[in-house]
Amino acid sequence: MLTNQKGSSLVEIMVALVIFSIGLTMAMRSLPEGNAKTTRSRNMSIAVNLAQEKIEDLMSLPYNDADLNAGTHDDPDNPLDGHYERSWTVVADSPIEEMKSISVRVSFLTASSDSVRTLRTFISARQ
Repeated sequence: MLTNQKGSSLVEIMVALVIFSIGLTMAMRSLPEGNAKTTRSRNMSIAVNLAQEKIEDLMSLPYNDADLNAGTHDDPDNPLDGHYERSWTVVADSPIEEMKSISVRVSFLTASSDSVRTLRTFISARQ
């Protein structure tokens, strides 16, 4: 007949330790991946913010300003030089006459292929 025994057997303790070890190993393996995804998301957010900031600056300029001449322009005042590179391209008379298409491109160093964010807008001579 079985009697009420107090405590745990060595086998029960070993099984609990194995289950705990497996869980701990899985958690430790997911931490670097989570950290990398967080860093990537932060870089993309900063790139979008830098592009949006430049678009707002360019939209506040007069239509004939030198920064709005047709062509590609590198940002001499790149706020995070060395980590992010910001440039913009202006296409005159696009999509219609007396309108300019502006694309602001921000790139950052990363191992992934999606390390560039581009925002586009249009400005008109008739404001």
